[in-house]
Amino acid sequence: MVNQRAATIPANAGPSNWVETTEIAIPEPPAGKIVVKTVAYAANPTDWKHVEFQQSHTGDIAGSDASGVVYKVGEGVTDFQVGDVVSTFSHGNFVHDRGCFAEYIIGDVETTIKYPNGGEFPAEKLPVGEYRSGAIDTFEGAASVTLGLTTVVLSLVGNLNIDPAVDHSDEYLLVWGGATATGILAIQVAKLGLGIKVVTVASKKHTEYLKTLGADVVVDYHDEDAIAQIRAATKGAIKYALDTVAQPETWQSVYDATRDSEKASLDNLLMLPLSSIKQDDRDPASITVAPSTLAYVANGEDVELFGAVMSPDASILSRYNNFWKSKLPSLIPNLKHAQLKVLAPGFNSANEAFDLLRDGKVSAEKVVFSL
Repeated sequence: MVNQRAATIPANAGPSNWVETTEIAIPEPPAGKIVVKTVAYAANPTDWKHVEFQQSHTGDIAGSDASGVVYKVGEGVTDFQVGDVVSTFSHGNFVHDRGCFAEYIIGDVETTIKYPNGGEFPAEKLPVGEYRSGAIDTFEGAASVTLGLTTVVLSLVGNLNIDPAVDHSDEYLLVWGGATATGILAIQVAKLGLGIKVVTVASKKHTEYLKTLGADVVVDYHDEDAIAQIRAATKGAIKYALDTVAQPETWQSVYDATRDSEKASLDNLLMLPLSSIKQDDRDPASITVAPSTLAYVANGEDVELFGAVMSPDASILSRYNNFWKSKLPSLIPNLKHAQLKVLAPGFNSANEAFDLLRDGKVSAEKVVFSL
């Protein structure tokens, strides 16, 4: 048996000790899946949260985002070939053999992106430092987008059912948290892939950057009259809303901002129900709360978290898969990744990355590293 290095969850995992480097077997691809030889990795808040909220198990492979080259393809795989440059998202820190922080990982075709320009990605690792938002033309940049894009497509096209074949030019999507990693991608997919106007909420310092991504209106969430500004700018045309921050106060604000909409569909990323906030006297039928987006079900498999089994909805998955396969590839050359914070090579950097995320020291950027 040939072994590889991997970042796995240790016993008594926690701050500064989220992962340890161990040796595990190189996997074979199950039917319908691929094996990726990885190059770069990105950290996400879900990584440390799985550990802190005791959803991880000792020995699980950590990490949810990676990029690299297809090493093997499983039976029935037709969309990917050995040698393709890809990035992939997987349910790390939880499903024992599916994490992304390993030299060779199993990838779901439903959450893997192929880069036609991948042959032009530099072989050299990006040195430690900060890198501006830009085109996806490095392994580090590619590693930073896949979980985010899975979440965005599943929310906007799957759950909110924004039809890419329909003209949405007179409608608005509200993105609360436009400078989050998910918000940055949501703005771009909405504009480039769905043709809908975007009003977003973020710190004032991010205004010009978010407008370069396609935001039509940017409102500073610090402003006491932020909701009034949104309503004045959109004039009842908010038809869809995504809360990427997903806290009770932001969920309330999203609801309040749609006060003038004849009908609006809302989504958030932490399964917050409408019953968790104060509702006004509008017709309840004017508001639809989408099944909260959970990227882990995008591969079509059930997920059990906190004792509850979450199953993918067939119609939502169908819309997601159609967009992922037929529309997303044409968007990739025009999408921009967030600013990158590149850490030192090696899996030990996962500990630093998770600490930075847990301590709230990451804003409008993605933390990445390589081997």
